[in-house]
Amino acid sequence: MTKAVTNRNSDAVLGTCLVLFGFIAMYPMVEYNVDCPTISTDPDGHESCIKLKGHLWNAVSIISFGLDGDGATLSQSIDEQHSRNVVPILTAMVIIMFYQKSKT
Repeated sequence: MTKAVTNRNSDAVLGTCLVLFGFIAMYPMVEYNVDCPTISTDPDGHESCIKLKGHLWNAVSIISFGLDGDGATLSQSIDEQHSRNVVPILTAMVIIMFYQKSKT
């Protein structure tokens, strides 16, 4: 019974890591291709969009443990080159998979 609970818990953590990996891999491309409304036509929308993009970039940087870019930029974004690093989350996923393998 303990093996099932252990694997279920580690499956949940692995799933969370997979979702976070998808977020930090895809967000830079989405952010680069989505334009905020212009300040002259919609000042409130522009400000909200800029703030949201800033908060999401902070989340990407936190998930990347503040490490500099990993060199695999998919867009021309400067933020992606200096804020996104998938190595920490991939390392966590590999460690969890080895942990699961050792428990079976």
